[in-house]
Amino acid sequence: MSQDINPQPWGAQDRFQVHFIVKVENPLNTDDLLAKTKLKTKGHFAAKKVADVEWVGGGLARVLNSDAELNAMILKLSYNDAHVWVEPTKKGIRIHGKWKSSNDLGISKDLFDVYDRIASHVKEQL
Repeated sequence: MSQDINPQPWGAQDRFQVHFIVKVENPLNTDDLLAKTKLKTKGHFAAKKVADVEWVGGGLARVLNSDAELNAMILKLSYNDAHVWVEPTKKGIRIHGKWKSSNDLGISKDLFDVYDRIASHVKEQL
């Protein structure tokens, strides 16, 4: 068996995301359920740390901004894990982070607690 000397630059990539889904029958206003973190950082490269968290988006973002304990939990996460998106889908609300390689894929207890707290806020909004 020989190796292709001209490999194709596309195809399956070694990237994954962990998604948490809050099941919903019919979300009333999907724009209100959009939110994502906007991070303020300090440091550079591998030493980059999250200094402050702001949520941007719809009505859910305002609720998440008012939860000081949630924002303190996010400050404890790594820079890559602190990027969180909340997006409505047809049958639920998806909570997820950045794409990760198979070596980095996993979820810590702290990250699970952040997603769980966000899910509880989503359920309150419905």
